[in-house]
Amino acid sequence: MKKKGIIFVLVLYFLYSISVNLVHPITVNYVTSLNLPDAYFGYFVSLMSLGQVVGGILFGFLSDKIGRKWLVVLGIFGYTLAQFGFGFINENPILILLFRFLAGLFIAAPNTLFVSLCLDYSSESKKVKNLTLLSTCYILGNAFGYEIGGALYNYAKFSISQVFIFQIIYSLIISLLIAILIKDVYIPIKNINTSENITLTNYNKTKPIVYLLLVALMVITIAQILINKYLDTYIIHIGYEPAILGHYVFISCIVSAISNLLVIPFIKKIKDNKLAILLISFVAISAILTLITFSSKPHILIFLFTTHLIYIIIKGYITPLEQNELSIYTNETNKGKIVGIRQTILSIGNVFGPLIGSVVYTNGNPLIFIVAALIIILSLVLYIIYFALKKKQLPR
Repeated sequence: MKKKGIIFVLVLYFLYSISVNLVHPITVNYVTSLNLPDAYFGYFVSLMSLGQVVGGILFGFLSDKIGRKWLVVLGIFGYTLAQFGFGFINENPILILLFRFLAGLFIAAPNTLFVSLCLDYSSESKKVKNLTLLSTCYILGNAFGYEIGGALYNYAKFSISQVFIFQIIYSLIISLLIAILIKDVYIPIKNINTSENITLTNYNKTKPIVYLLLVALMVITIAQILINKYLDTYIIHIGYEPAILGHYVFISCIVSAISNLLVIPFIKKIKDNKLAILLISFVAISAILTLITFSSKPHILIFLFTTHLIYIIIKGYITPLEQNELSIYTNETNKGKIVGIRQTILSIGNVFGPLIGSVVYTNGNPLIFIVAALIIILSLVLYIIYFALKKKQLPR
C-alpha cells in the first residue's frame, strides 16, 4: 500500500509543480503591463513568502492533528483563488499585494505537506531516496511549467489573461486528483507513545543545533531565491523573450532531474559524516559557480548553459541532503511540525531575499547575483559550524 501511495505522492507533486510554475515566464511581462516600478517584483515575492511563513507554521501544526491530504487540497484551492485575484483584480496595487500574501499563505500547505506525505510513506531505508525523487519531481514540474507557460504565450499566442485562466483550471484539476488518489497514513498524536525512543535520545539538548541548521538553511535560501527569481527578470530585461526563458529553464531542469536520479544510489551508500562533507562541498561550489556565471553579461547565455547548469545540478543535490539532515530530528509526533518549521524558515529566507533584491536590483544589472554568491559563502560558514557542533554533541 505504501509503495503505491508514494507513487501517487510523487506523480501528483510533479503535476502540482507544473501548475505553480505556469505563469512564471510571463510574470515580468504582466507586472510591466501594470506600469509598476521594478521594486514590485521584490515586493510580490516577499509578500508571497511572508504568507508562507504564516502558512508553514499553521498547516504544519494542523497536519499533525488532522492529517495531510485535505489541507493540501485546501491549500491548492486557496492558491487558485488568490491567483485569480492576482491576474484579474489588478486595478489597486494594495489588492495585488494582498493576493500575493494569500497565495503564499495557501501554497504553504502543499509545499510543506507533500514533504510530510513523502516521509509518511517512506521507511527509514527509503527516506533519502524518496526525498530525492520528490525533489526531482519538483524540478521536472518546474521545467514543464516554464516550458508550457512560455510556449502558450509566445507560440500558441495566448494572452497573459488566458495563461492565468489555463493555470487556474489546471490547478483545480490537480486538487481534485489529490482528493481522490491520496490517502493519509499518519498516526494521530494521541495514539503515539511519546515515551518511545526517537532518533535523537534527548531532543531538548539538540534544539540549539536544530536552530543553527535552520539558520544556515535560511541564509542559503536568501541567496537561492535572489538567483532564482531575479534570473527570470534579468533575462527578460536584457532582451530575451519569455519562450527563451522557458526553454532555458526546461533544459536546465531536465539536466538537474536526470542528475538527481543518477546520484540516488550513491547517496544511499554514503555514511552520515561523508554526507556532511558533500553538503558543505556543494554549497561552496555553488558560490564559485555563481560568481563565474554572472561575470560577463555579453556571454551570459554561454555561462547559463555551462556553469549555471552545473550550479542547478549542485543545488538539486543540496535539497535532499539538507532535508535528510533535518529529518533526523523528527519522529511520529512532530514530523508535520518540524517540516512546517522548515517551510517557515524557507519562507523567511524568501521574504528577505526579494527585499534585498528590491534594493540591489536595477534593470539588467548583474550585481544582485554577486551579492547572492557572497550570501552563499556566509551559509557555508554556518553549515561548517553546525556540523562541527553536531560532531561534538551527537557522536555517531
